[in-house]
Amino acid sequence: MSIDLKNKKFLIVDDFYNFRSLLMRMLESLGAIDIDGDQNGDSAIQSMSRKAYDVVLCDYNLGPGKKDGQQVLEEAKHRGLIRYSTVFIMLTAENTMPMVMGVVEYQPDDYLIKPISKGILQNRIEKIIKKKADLEDIEKAVRNQEYMRAITLCDEHVKKNPVNTLEYLRLKSDLCLTIGRYDEATAVFEEVLSMREIPWAKMGIGKVHFLSGDYLKAKGMFQSVIDENRTYMEAYDWLAKTLEELGSMAEAQKALLSATEISPKAILRHKAIGEISFKINDYDTAEEAYKSAVEIGKHSCFKSPSDYTGLVKSLLKKDSSSEALSVLDKARNEFKGDSDALLQTVVTEGIVYKEMNRTEKAKKAIDEATRLMDGFAGKVPVQTTMDLAKICFELGEKEKGIKFMQTVVRNNHDNDKITKMVQDVFNDANLKEEGEKVITSTKNEIIELNNKGVRLVEDDKLEEAIEYFEKAARGLPESKIINANAAQALMMYLQKKGGDDQHLSRASQYLDRVRNIDPSYKKYQQLLNMYERIAGA
Repeated sequence: MSIDLKNKKFLIVDDFYNFRSLLMRMLESLGAIDIDGDQNGDSAIQSMSRKAYDVVLCDYNLGPGKKDGQQVLEEAKHRGLIRYSTVFIMLTAENTMPMVMGVVEYQPDDYLIKPISKGILQNRIEKIIKKKADLEDIEKAVRNQEYMRAITLCDEHVKKNPVNTLEYLRLKSDLCLTIGRYDEATAVFEEVLSMREIPWAKMGIGKVHFLSGDYLKAKGMFQSVIDENRTYMEAYDWLAKTLEELGSMAEAQKALLSATEISPKAILRHKAIGEISFKINDYDTAEEAYKSAVEIGKHSCFKSPSDYTGLVKSLLKKDSSSEALSVLDKARNEFKGDSDALLQTVVTEGIVYKEMNRTEKAKKAIDEATRLMDGFAGKVPVQTTMDLAKICFELGEKEKGIKFMQTVVRNNHDNDKITKMVQDVFNDANLKEEGEKVITSTKNEIIELNNKGVRLVEDDKLEEAIEYFEKAARGLPESKIINANAAQALMMYLQKKGGDDQHLSRASQYLDRVRNIDPSYKKYQQLLNMYERIAGA
């Protein structure tokens, strides 16, 4: 039985007007009424930002020097413009391996080779719509951050519609991983594997091992997936991350390089190759990887100033300081008006001038970076701050360097990996004992700051506690304990005073921060349950 398409919203993205018109006529003949068209990727993203489409038909090649279909899909997913229930079909006139792998990595619902007949189009759209027909209630729960409710709905749908069991179990497992419920996620993956050998379920078990710190088991699982299916690209990325944690940096690099031979357009993979290659002093490979990231990133939502600064550092190691400065000039032009990019660029300029023994220019860059840091409203990348501290120590600006290291520790006082990196910077500057004292005193400062807010909560001074923790969270956006307590104070206020959408929304934002830092944090699990009870009420 055919599905009624008259209430569905369609978007066609193709740079050829005649083909857009052809698809529109096909869809109209199938009963569709609400159909929009865009000729390039940027306008398609704008359209998806304004309107929630049920079906997106997007051509892969949208013109030379422009965002392609793969980049439209990756940005739409990254920005949350595609819902669980949205149908995204990639259209293409070519069928080359790099194109197919690039598309498949970002998992469209289907892809069709041109020319396309009306019958095939109807069959594919209807098949996917039927498969996704009852995901909207799960999606609504996730949008409201009611993750436990979304998981319960997945279980209910398995009972109601067993034909789509695997779809619901995959969603459930993703949700369990998202909120750090690793035991439940493992149970789902094992249930799926008891039915049949499915790569995503094996990948899921590998991810649980990785996130739980059992890197040897994770390595075995990811390698097993690759051995069984060499084109399952996600497995290479996770294997590389695991090998890096195990200290096998050269093997991690090799895994990622193997992946780029199969699928050469994944920008995040090129970034990872650049970072690992730099760490193992393979500056030729680092340079090549960062150059690829810069080139691919021209039309990608994952374009980043760190691609340029990574390239600059690689060039410096090869004594190419003039080329390094040229790359920084390009970065300034590419990211005009971006304060984060400007900060990273200025800090890296300081590194370049220091290596060139142009001390005055290096100090001038430090001064500019310091001014930018003082007025910075957002999150400053840890690596940028540590780079700045290193230059300060090298140029004899010890107090400035310590100040920047304190900033890193304040925001990451409960992250052992980062505090070790901070200590390494002090050690390299021959300030080992001073570094130990700075780290200890800064950690104690945050503990006391948190305890003061907790005392306000215990004294039932909830409005004061909210104001106190929100102010602390503005200065410490990466502290999970401060953000968790800000969320808790807001929700305790809601429990006492009654419903308030503004307070609930702010609590949700702090919970988001905690989830991004550490979804397995025990207090986060408790606060999530508290949030869902309040939101449900």
